[in-house]
Amino acid sequence: MTDDAVCSSPTDLACLYRLAAELLQLDDYDAMLDAIMRHALDCLRAERGFVVLRRDDQRMDFKVVRNWRRAELVNGGEPISRSIVAEVLEGGEVMLVEDALEDARYAKMESVLRQGIRSVLAAPLEVDGARVGAIYLESQSPQRLFGEAQRALFKRILELSSRALETCARRMVLEERSQMLERLIRPQPRFQEILTQDPEFLNLLDTVAQVATTDLPVLVQGETGTGKELVVRALHHNSKRAGKPLEPVNCGAISPTLVESELFGHVRGAFTDARRDKVGKIVAADGGTVFLDEVGELPNELQVKLLRTIQFGEVQPVGATHTVQVDVRFVAATNRDLEAAVAEGSFREDLYYRLNVITLELPPLRQRPDDVLPLFYHFLRRAAEIAGRPLPDVSPRLERVLASYAWPGNVRELENEAQRLLAVTPAGQPLTVDRLSKRIAQQPAVAGDADLMTLAEHERELIELRLRLAGGNRTQAAKSLGISREGLRKKLKRLGLS
Repeated sequence: MTDDAVCSSPTDLACLYRLAAELLQLDDYDAMLDAIMRHALDCLRAERGFVVLRRDDQRMDFKVVRNWRRAELVNGGEPISRSIVAEVLEGGEVMLVEDALEDARYAKMESVLRQGIRSVLAAPLEVDGARVGAIYLESQSPQRLFGEAQRALFKRILELSSRALETCARRMVLEERSQMLERLIRPQPRFQEILTQDPEFLNLLDTVAQVATTDLPVLVQGETGTGKELVVRALHHNSKRAGKPLEPVNCGAISPTLVESELFGHVRGAFTDARRDKVGKIVAADGGTVFLDEVGELPNELQVKLLRTIQFGEVQPVGATHTVQVDVRFVAATNRDLEAAVAEGSFREDLYYRLNVITLELPPLRQRPDDVLPLFYHFLRRAAEIAGRPLPDVSPRLERVLASYAWPGNVRELENEAQRLLAVTPAGQPLTVDRLSKRIAQQPAVAGDADLMTLAEHERELIELRLRLAGGNRTQAAKSLGISREGLRKKLKRLGLS
């Protein structure tokens, strides 16, 4: 049966007529896209859908979203919608999934079962022969499964809308390229040292760029190793004080008896070892930024003195009878809960509120899973360059283990592991799980990892784990696996582990 025959019912023809009539009245491309999506949902009795444009930086821009939470799509969407959009962009054909629960490709996807997804129609959007986006429709009702008739009607809707779609998509592509050019021309915040694709961290960097141009004090909070110092540097280098000094003071690494001199300086004779005048970090940073690292460790008696400096811009060196006027910005960082410290009396409330004008809370690496592998390869590449070695291959299984580990030491722990793996792996050999630090290699399997592994990979991983636990003793490993030593030997040979 031809598409013409399939789409010849009065209902279908009426749907197409209504769409054509509305498109003729519109000249705004956002309104056109909205009309196409609305009529497609109505004609095909679909429950939800979206129109997405692939931008020049390969990110997806959702232009029209119906009956879907936009934030859900922007943050990745359901695996089935990501998979199908990728497939139509790759293949260039209209795609029909008649019943996802009966389709081997999608039936076991958690999102299909959780969301009750049944039928899908999707098609690419093209401009001058290039695929620039896609339109995606979905039905969740067993009574409204898409079939060949719906596919044919969908193609007719796309054909009828093709001129409007192409015009809209071309305008969107040109608009995106114009915006990219504008971003290139306009001075950009400098975040060269910060590598992330995590939406939460990117939003935080937007805030950094916004507040960097002010002189307000900033408090950067986060676990050890999350990159607090990098964010502080970004604040300074993107401020009007960028040409002036950034003076760091680690309040937890200096003994309480010396931290006052380090911060405020001293005059000759102020104490036994004060043989000459010393300029403190605050005065040295005049015109620039003072970075108070681990500010929660600052002794209580110095908190009063620091508060006065922040309030009045005055510094009194140890042993001096005069004050020095300074113009500095204060940025502090801590991995402590300062609110709790205030409540227990170990940190002054008035100083906390002076430092806490703007708070930046850095997420730990375990909440940024998409950043783990890019960061690992970044550190690995840097370590290989320093060592004068080519970048080694990394086994897929090692990538899975790295991506699933919780990284309690955050980015610093990941960097150390990348350096260690390179150092213990002979040149020319790939990085593998068996050379990982024990604490990482022996982590329990994570939910979802099973979906990524074949049966052979499961078997290999289990055998390697039992051999490690048995200290390489094959007899003990075989016993723990419930097989004979000869059976283990055959499996090792088959899996290439002998």
